[in-house]
Amino acid sequence: MAQRERAGGTTGERGEQARPSARGKSGPRRSAGDRRSSNLSITQANPLALSRQEMGILTKRLLVLALSDIARDDSELEPIRITAWEYAQLFNIKGKSIYSRIEQSARELLEQTVQIKEPNGDWVMFQWVSEARYENGRDSKEQMACIELKVHEKLKPYLLQLRRDFSIIPTEQLLSFQSFNSMRLFEVLYTASYAGERSELVFDVEDLKLRLGLDGKYERFKDFRYVLDKAQAEFKLYTCLLFSYRAEKVGRKYRRVHFGIVKNEVFKPRVRLPASLAKRVKRETDTEQLIRELQARDVLQEIGWAQDADRTIQRYGAQRVVDIVGYARKLAGKAEAAGRPIFNLAGFVNNLLQQGVEPPKAPPEEDAQRLSREETRSVATSIADSFHQHRRQRAEESWDALTDEQRELIHTLMQATLHRFTLERVEADGWRGGLYESSRMEVMASHNFVTFPAHLQDVTVFVRTLDLVAEYADEDRKAILAELREST
Repeated sequence: MAQRERAGGTTGERGEQARPSARGKSGPRRSAGDRRSSNLSITQANPLALSRQEMGILTKRLLVLALSDIARDDSELEPIRITAWEYAQLFNIKGKSIYSRIEQSARELLEQTVQIKEPNGDWVMFQWVSEARYENGRDSKEQMACIELKVHEKLKPYLLQLRRDFSIIPTEQLLSFQSFNSMRLFEVLYTASYAGERSELVFDVEDLKLRLGLDGKYERFKDFRYVLDKAQAEFKLYTCLLFSYRAEKVGRKYRRVHFGIVKNEVFKPRVRLPASLAKRVKRETDTEQLIRELQARDVLQEIGWAQDADRTIQRYGAQRVVDIVGYARKLAGKAEAAGRPIFNLAGFVNNLLQQGVEPPKAPPEEDAQRLSREETRSVATSIADSFHQHRRQRAEESWDALTDEQRELIHTLMQATLHRFTLERVEADGWRGGLYESSRMEVMASHNFVTFPAHLQDVTVFVRTLDLVAEYADEDRKAILAELREST
């Protein structure tokens, strides 16, 4: 890399502002007003931000969530607890599949390693996490399912007591990316440009690919452009940086890539962090109760609550606040469908709380109202979309691992086997986009360039493996599965 590696810096912070931390750690508890989730960030030494990393996008998101819990002034790496509720809120996961997904994420993170280049040119490699514990919470109504992670002790010099050569990267922007490569490129460019203060960067192509975990892949620069173009689009939508780039040839091969960095004034992170992620909670306190209070604060904030949220929660109780807001949303939906919308949902919730209204208890499963045809189709469509997304991700990982010759062969097979109309559309799109990727995946699967695990070979196995319809009544489950078989 052509430029010197030193402090990534921060926009208006310079690493001196106390930054948000999260749940389940020892240490002084911060008051509710100290931190807001929009300020949550990762503070890390530059060699760590610029290290070689390779993992799946979901695992990277969990890692980002864990590292956001660590403040640079901490003296020890205490275990980090992330509840299933927080995980589901952040990644928009519905139903009971959260339990299997949170367990799988913890297992995968435990297997990941980081490779850090030292000042003398040597490198060191070790695991991100030395221990991962999953507690399902099913044996107790008072305890939430959670992951407890112990960050590897070797990371202490890169995360704790930092005074120079560190960067502070906003968590919401990092978690907004839908591609691991784009997320890593943001970390690298944000750090190397000092949060956009430096407008020009030059990287050796192979060195940049190493930092993105793509060493040995994308031998032709025109293939690597796909990674850069995809990141460019996501930067513009979700982050405070924009970049342009041009490749430089040395001889007959592209050896360097020049980046132009400017600050992005119009962007909106794709994720919204639960308020609980902006709090540090003492281990010896009632963690579950505090999480419920934070959950209640979240739902009040979502409906535009103008009163003192903490006083409301103290007066009525966290669980009652959550239940009443949920009940009010259902009533508001029915009122809107009847042509009598409730315009002030917060005021409506306040009235329900003051009047002591109790939401009706859920009917037994056998008496519960069946899903309508439209609802059944909606659930089936959501599951099918998730199934195909998992398959595409697996195919993308296999594509990244192929040689140039294998990729050329796949393109040749596509030209020979695709329907003429499909091929014309793919060519018109420049061999990019959704149709290209889905067509490429079909060819890769039919010629054994990608192997899908059992749960990605059949949608019904996918549903059973992830326990996706367990929350529905028997008849609804059968209807959803029938709709899935018919549509896939």
